[in-house]
Formats: sequence, C-alpha cells, structure tokens
Amino acid sequence: MSAGSLVESQSAWPWGLRPGGRARGPAASSGRCGRLDLTAREIARRTGGEIIAGDPARRFLRGALDSRHVARGALFVALPGARSDGHDFVARACAAGAAGALVMRPDVAVPAGAVLIQVPDTTLALQALGASWRDELVGSVVGIAGSNGKTTTKEAVAAVLAQLGATAATRGNANSQVSAPLTLLDVPREARFAVLELGTSAPGELTRLAAMARPDLCVITAAFAEHLEGLGSLEGVIAAECEILSGLRPGGRALIGSAEPRLVAAARALRSAEVRTLGTSPDDDWQLAEIGLERGATVFELRDPAGRTQQWRVPLLGAPAAWAAAFAVAVARELTVPEASSEASVEAAIERGLAGLTAPAHRLAPRPAQDRPWFVLDDSYNSNPASLAAAVETAVAIRRADERLVLVVGDMLELGPAERELHREVGRTIARRVPSETVLIAVGPLAAEIAAHVSRADVVCRDVADAREALAALRELVPATGKTIVLAKGSRSIALDRVADALAGPGTVSTRDD
Repeated sequence: MSAGSLVESQSAWPWGLRPGGRARGPAASSGRCGRLDLTAREIARRTGGEIIAGDPARRFLRGALDSRHVARGALFVALPGARSDGHDFVARACAAGAAGALVMRPDVAVPAGAVLIQVPDTTLALQALGASWRDELVGSVVGIAGSNGKTTTKEAVAAVLAQLGATAATRGNANSQVSAPLTLLDVPREARFAVLELGTSAPGELTRLAAMARPDLCVITAAFAEHLEGLGSLEGVIAAECEILSGLRPGGRALIGSAEPRLVAAARALRSAEVRTLGTSPDDDWQLAEIGLERGATVFELRDPAGRTQQWRVPLLGAPAAWAAAFAVAVARELTVPEASSEASVEAAIERGLAGLTAPAHRLAPRPAQDRPWFVLDDSYNSNPASLAAAVETAVAIRRADERLVLVVGDMLELGPAERELHREVGRTIARRVPSETVLIAVGPLAAEIAAHVSRADVVCRDVADAREALAALRELVPATGKTIVLAKGSRSIALDRVADALAGPGTVSTRDD
C-alpha cells in the first residue's frame, strides 16, 4: 500500500461533519483509586521472587517507579533504563518512605528494616504482580487500545461507568509496560469497573499487557499510521492493536472501530463470535451518524444493535470526540445487566457522564487567547496523519465566516520510511479542505513537506525551525486585532504546547460558545 493511499484510507473517521449542537458546562471525570495491600511474602510468591532482606510480613500499600514521588509504605520497583538504573535510587526511595524494593541485583544498599525482593526481571515481575491482583478484582475490566483516541475514549468510558458504580481508571495516559501494571495494582478489589488504557509501539507489547489485564470487554478505537518505526506498516499496526484480544476473558466481548475495515477483518479472524463493530457504516453493530459541531460541543446520533437511534451530546470538540463518546455509550450498554438497571436509569447515567467530560490537556482543547480575539485549539499532545486530518477538519468546521484560520503544524514523528510521503499527502489533503486566506506555519523539516504540497496561492505558508519561531511568525503574519482560530498540532517533542500557552496562558481550557 502506498503512503498516499494510507492517508486516504483514514478519512472515514475525520471527515463528514455538519454544523449544530449546544454545549453543557465542564466537570471532572475520574475513577477513584484504591491501595495495594500485600505482604512481602505474598509479593515474592506472586512474582517468583526471593526475599533477600527485611521482614516477610512487611506490608506494601502502593507501587512506585520514581524515587522522587514515593508514598509511605510503597514498593519501589527498580527498573533498568538506557540513561539511568532504578537500582541506583533504591536507597533514596526507602529514605523517602518506601517500605522496600523489587530488584534484580542483590548488591543494593538500603536502610535497616527495608525489604528487598529479588526477581530475574523487574518489568515482568511488575506485570506478574498486576496479573495476580487482577484475579482478586470482582468487577468488570475494560481494556482500551488503538492508534488514535485511546485517552479520550478512556476518559469518556470512565466518566460514564462512574455514574453506574465505583470505577477506577488509568490516570492520564499511563498505558506503558510499567505504568499499566501500576494502574491495575491501584484498582480497589471491590470496584465495579476498571478502565485500563493499554498502549503499544512494538509487536508483543499488547500481548503482555492483555495477559495481565484480561479484559471482560476490549475496545480497539482505530488502527491508523502510528509508531511505524516499531510496527513497520499499517498491517503491523493492525496486528499489534489486535493483540489485546488475546487476553479477552471467556464470555467477553470486543468493540472495534470500523474506520479501517482491515482492523475489523483482523479482529474477527481472531475472535469472530465476540466482536461487535462501531462506526459510520450501515453494517456496523453500533452505527455513528449525524455528527455536528459547535464551539463547545459535539452532537451525534448512535444506533444500537437493536436498531434504536438516540442523539447524544458531549462537551468536547471534533469527530474523534463523537467516536470516543459513542464507545462510552456502547461500553455502558454492553456491560449493564438489564435486570440490575432500568434502561431509563442507564440512559440518565450516560448523559450525566458525558456532560461532565472536559478535554484532556493538549487534545483538541479549546483555549481563548488572553489579549486578542483569537480562539486556540490546543492539540499539541501528539500527531499522526489521521489525527492531524481530524484536527484540521474540526478547525474548519467550527470556524466562523469572519475568522481567519491559522494552522501551526509540526513534524509527525515515528512514521518510519514513509514519513516524508505521509507528510506530503497530508499537505495535499489540507489543500483540499481549508478556506482561502488560511495561514499555515510548518514547524520542523518534515512539516515543511506539508507546506510544500499545499500548492495554493491563496494559502500563506511559512516554514520555521521550532515553536519559538512559530510564535514569532504567527504574530508577524496574523493581525492581533483580527478574529482568528488557531490550531496547534504536532508530535510531542515539537513542543507546540508552548505556542498555545503563549497565546492562551498555561493551564486555561474553555468550552464556552463565545
């Protein structure tokens, strides 16, 4: 498959919006976290480790990876790294309150009374500990994977399920080989729901996390071009994301985003009986339609497998927000036992959960500028071809007739050998979508390929080296007094959050329709 056709195949998610909808006020959505409560003896047994110092009856209340942030009674996990080795910080962690550490070497100096548990591999031991804790949970575990939209989907699912029962969820995007086990260890035994975001950048990673989490319901939001340096191709992304299905518990189900048909085919080849699809096709089990945008909300319709269609509203922006909220509705319905909850109460709970959502930091977060009539869309957390296309379409859809559109776009990294062609194709896609007099500021050498392929005389393009130069170019090219909508989006290391912060002030987020 060519790089160009790869980008075009992703357009089923971002495009096709209509105006409409109203907003409701933001509120926090988060699951309550509990505490690990295991003795050193129990931890050694569950990890296959050996206690080489300290009291086997000593209890541990939490896990910790950073010696600078250790709760009293924590188990510090000494992880080897390319730049530093956690074993060098065990003593500091114990001095800060850790009750002991999980280590791979016996030659670690610790204060008297601290416990040391030696294992062959601390990462695998941490995952084994998480897997053993999973066996003690009484509620349902939802595992969320996908190349795009994991964090927003996780937030939406957790917000909705929290209205139905005690819910624990991944904080931020702690979805790695070490942070996901810590999240699982923080789930209370009695929680009704646990919502775990599980990430991957290389083959086999999701297999290990899925074996640990053993979800009752799996969500794969999408499979687009991302982490191609580790996964090689779109087919590699699909295979990697489908690894989560290997951990699905007997009787469990999977919800698969159908924007990429090959993802659905791959999922069904693995777990055909348990797979349901969610997307914009009439053939999807959960059909998403009539997506409409305003400044403070996204409105959409969702048809359930029984054929009933309802309209829902979420105070987030963009078609990806509609997908995330639709997954939340579907998860709540799939996990709700009809005898335990009336349909009306479940629907009311879903509405409350969606209404309380706020945009995760730097993910299409609306931020009014401080000193000028500008509206900033801060999507600077990360970027890939599909998410950039979706962000541009969102900015175009909510732009008012008297507003100039400014796109500050940075390099999209980790796309492998096709990176330059993928940037060029995004440039051609942008050229087809944006209005006249759009200003495009390309940040970095790869983003320069985007600007070079816009190829429209009525679009002003400027190449710059970094975020500082981007801000200077923006202020040079765009009158401060003119009404303007600014989209800032690039891979994390391009640091376009600095542009958003300079315009809107650090930490400000708004969903006001003004």
